[in-house]
Amino acid sequence: MTEPRFYQREIETMSRDELDAMQLQKLLEMLEHVARTNPFYANFWKQAGIDVSKVKSFEDFRLVPMIEKSHIVADQNEHPPFGSRSGSVNQNLGRTDLYTTSGTSGQGKELHACSLRELKAMEEIYRYGMSWAGMSPGDIVLLTLPITMLAGGRVEYQGAVASDLTVLPVGNYDAASKVDHIRRFNPKALFGSTSYFGTLATMMGDDARASSVDTLLTGLEGASLPFLKSIEEMWGAKAYDRFGCANMRADFMWSDENGIGEPGKPGTLLNVDPYVLMEVVDPTTGLPVGDGEFGELVITSLYHLDNPAIRNRVRDGAVFQKGGRKGSIRNFHGVEMASISRIDDVKKVKGINIYPQAVDDLVFSWPEIEQYEVILSRSSSFADIANLRLQLRSSVAASSAEQIIARAKDAVKTRLGINFNIEIVPKVEVSDYKARRWKDLR
Repeated sequence: MTEPRFYQREIETMSRDELDAMQLQKLLEMLEHVARTNPFYANFWKQAGIDVSKVKSFEDFRLVPMIEKSHIVADQNEHPPFGSRSGSVNQNLGRTDLYTTSGTSGQGKELHACSLRELKAMEEIYRYGMSWAGMSPGDIVLLTLPITMLAGGRVEYQGAVASDLTVLPVGNYDAASKVDHIRRFNPKALFGSTSYFGTLATMMGDDARASSVDTLLTGLEGASLPFLKSIEEMWGAKAYDRFGCANMRADFMWSDENGIGEPGKPGTLLNVDPYVLMEVVDPTTGLPVGDGEFGELVITSLYHLDNPAIRNRVRDGAVFQKGGRKGSIRNFHGVEMASISRIDDVKKVKGINIYPQAVDDLVFSWPEIEQYEVILSRSSSFADIANLRLQLRSSVAASSAEQIIARAKDAVKTRLGINFNIEIVPKVEVSDYKARRWKDLR
């Protein structure tokens, strides 16, 4: 086990009871402030018949209604362009960073904001994550994410700079230019999306393992443990994963110094409890799940006082790991590594429910596979057709393709219960952001 890497030792070694007390105090102070200053939440709670001044415990807080994307988009449409929720803009509180979402859900693009004091708190969260990953001031990190109006890229850049790292912001360059920068500037770490690290390693071939990169700051997508391990092997480096969402304008769950773990013994993504209250609830009942159980993530920021995020459903689920487990270095709550997946991300194929995460786990357990995609379509008789397209690693001989296809067909049939058409292709395109491996053309 790696020696602990503390950013704030006093806080990180608090008991679970002490952390609960700290979170509850911050929560009650934040609720009182938001009820006075934020018309979006004040009206939302009033319509639900909730008086947050009566909240005195975490149990009381569970009666506060959750918000989700549809509420945010509706508020923006009613009060364009910022919505009544963006206090730092509406109240002229000074510098505000604005972020949009991609709109891929089809429900519209959300707008999120951060005031200066919120940004300063966000920077603290990144200092925890970077410290746990072994990053020291002055270390060179190559940021592979483009910097746009999306939160992804901008918050990573700001978090890395706040951690006193030397940042190479090459996300807007093409892959060949990124590789050139790795070879020229010898970064210690790559910071970006997990899948894209595989793309760069493929371009570099054996040079990836021989490079200066020994730390992979992965994230931005729900990657399986086999896939994370394969990325580690390609670079000869250690991966440290993270999780965040646009609603929070930050990555707020991070691997500790032990990294992602091993097959059969996954690591933990630790929530940075001093700044974020994480609930993991049953999606049907809304009640908290137990330690080791799967549930939906509901996020409350304890530092967004001007542009709040309170009981925000992010539609991602994970296996809860309760803080205070025996032998834990830190008593922060967390989730099991590689257990995060979309609550609503299920595909019905030939009458069978298929979870993309199950396919991810299966395909990336095959060492020959670099990337994959699934294309769903229908025949002229309206029967479902599922095509699994595989990109092999450059080191795999083309002559073995038929054997790989035959083995893959058997494995998919056994694991998923239905047949997929399987083909080997020269290349599967992967975005600089999240890998979207499923294309439903039906």
